[in-house]
This record gives sequence, structure tokens and C-alpha cells, in this order.
Amino acid sequence: MKFGCFSLDYRRFSLETAFAQAASFGFEGIEIWGGRPHAYPWDMDEAGIGKILQLKEKYQLEVPMYTPNAIGMPVNLCSMDDREQKDALDYFMQAVRACRGIGSPRMLLVADHPGYETPRRTAWKRFTDNMKELAAYAKEQGVILVIESLTPMESPVITTADDCACAIEDIGADNVEAMLDIVPPTIAYEPLSNYFDRLKGKLHYVHLCNNDRKTDAHLRLDTGELAVEDMVRVLHRNGFDGYVTVELYSECYSDPQVLLCNASQILEPLRRELS
Repeated sequence: MKFGCFSLDYRRFSLETAFAQAASFGFEGIEIWGGRPHAYPWDMDEAGIGKILQLKEKYQLEVPMYTPNAIGMPVNLCSMDDREQKDALDYFMQAVRACRGIGSPRMLLVADHPGYETPRRTAWKRFTDNMKELAAYAKEQGVILVIESLTPMESPVITTADDCACAIEDIGADNVEAMLDIVPPTIAYEPLSNYFDRLKGKLHYVHLCNNDRKTDAHLRLDTGELAVEDMVRVLHRNGFDGYVTVELYSECYSDPQVLLCNASQILEPLRRELS
């Protein structure tokens, strides 16, 4: 198990600041947010990719995941609007190329809200059909696509481990996996074990935070209702050998260094305990 942080929490700072602070607190990797000013897919030309490769080398950090901005965007893989669907495929194919360019093995995707007037079954088919096309392209580029479940506040399409497993089955591509964000199973009153039971061999990534058990809040690790240390121990007991990335955006990006300091003080003893 490796620990990383998420550059999304540094969206009001430069990407280098996120790299520098992640390294200073002993994290092994940094998940890169694909929004401006960090790594927007259409900004990832030779110069943009080169800058990230230099940061990886300078700070000796891995980039285990590339996460293009995918929620609340004018591109949606569940949209029934043909123009939006085409734009979404163009956008995410460019993101796949960016992911390959920066040397990240995985790219995160979500089934964003389709709108209340679209039946879930219709949105599901749109998403899985689009994912089939994206997966075929990503395979050519050597990229694994990772589906993240969301809370019902964010989208009703994929919210549970069962949803993730069914989507993977319907897409039918060997380079499609799912991940565990701690919040959706908390809101759904779903045990973490469901993700291991349903996603055998297809779970290599976790987003870690604390939560109030009521909303989609991603709180600092020592604030909230969850036993974060025990959750990490449960991951270890289930044989999880991938990346755990802290995602802590709910304090509005004001002082991510403080949040990262807090996370490192909690996770470093766990790293020693579980090694």
C-alpha cells in the first residue's frame, strides 16, 4: 500500500507547490487534477507534459492517477445531447493522451449527473456505450480507465460497489477498473468489504478522507465521524496493495498544507505499523 495526495486540493496554488509539499510530508505519489491551472487536457501539449515530467523527476514522486475535471463540466458521458456526447468523447480521449504523456498508468472517470429528466437505465446505457469506445482507445495508449462511484447528491448512476461491478461487466474491457472513495459507501450505508467482494482484481485505488455521514463532505482526516485509521487497517487486512490518496477539498482549498500535515501525522504511523 502506498500513500499519496491529490493536486485538486491545491487548485488555488501551482502544481509545483503541490509536488513540493507532497514530497516534504513524505508522500510517495501525487494524483494530478486535470483542471486549470494544473493539467487541463487541452493544455497538455509537449511543453505541458514536459513540465510534469520534470516535476516528477525533481521531487521523485509517482503519478498513480490522472483525474480530468469531470463533474459539472459541459461534457458528460451520460448526456443524451449528441453534441455534448461528441465533445465528451473528444475531451476524454485527449485526457487519455495526456495521461499517457505524463506516464500515469490510470485515469479516473465518473458517470456525472444525467439530469432528472433522463431515466437511470437510459443514462447507464449512454455511459457504458461511451466507456466501451474510450476503453478501446485507452488500451491502444496503454492507459487503465478507473470508474469512481459517486454519492446520490452528485449523480444517481453509479453509487455502489454493485454498480461499479455491473458497469465493468457491461463495458467488457480488461483495462477498465473501479476505485473506492470512502464517502459513497458511507452515505449508502454500505460496508467497505463490498468493494473487495464485488471488484476482485479490479480495485487498486482509494480516495481517503473523513466525513459527517450526511453529505458528500471530504474532511480532514482527524475531523468527522469515521474511524480513518481503522479503515486503513481494513484495507490492509483485505490485501489492498494499491494507492491510497487523500482527497480533502471540503475546506475550500484555503490551506492545503495544513490538511496535508494532518494527514501525514495520521498516515505515517500506520505505514510503519502495516509495513
